[in-house]
Amino acid sequence: MLKKTGIGLLMIVCLVVLAVSSAFAEGMNIKGWEKGGKYDKLYDNTDRDVFKGTLMEIREITPMDGMTEGIGIVVRDKEDGEKVLVHLGPKDFVEPRIKDLRPGVPVKVYGVLVEIDGEYEYMCAKLKAGEERKYKFRLTKDGAPFWSLSQEDLKREEAGIE
Repeated sequence: MLKKTGIGLLMIVCLVVLAVSSAFAEGMNIKGWEKGGKYDKLYDNTDRDVFKGTLMEIREITPMDGMTEGIGIVVRDKEDGEKVLVHLGPKDFVEPRIKDLRPGVPVKVYGVLVEIDGEYEYMCAKLKAGEERKYKFRLTKDGAPFWSLSQEDLKREEAGIE
């Protein structure tokens, strides 16, 4: 009897966690940005790269047809002076997290260079701005987007930003 109660309780806890995770994702408009979707599959975690530059602009982006708006930044590459569009993530997720980000600061961008409609752009995993500000948008271990994480996992990851 005790075993059945424990299993039942475990099932209820799992369902609650799943419902809370779904409610968190449903509260955001992330159409086209979902984990495992066409856009997300462009992110090859084994092909990560890093570059330094200066943040020139923060702008709204729509990387592919049918996606909801996202936030991107334009960074002037320190090495060659080229302007690079860096995708941070869906607007509903990113905008509240980057309120203190301003053009003109030196940045270090960690991510993956991808080709979309013949243009090379970056999908950002982590962004360091200036000496103190750090923003993470994907897991280092597998590239999973933060907006696809449960609230519990997201809090844990954001608390440990390196």
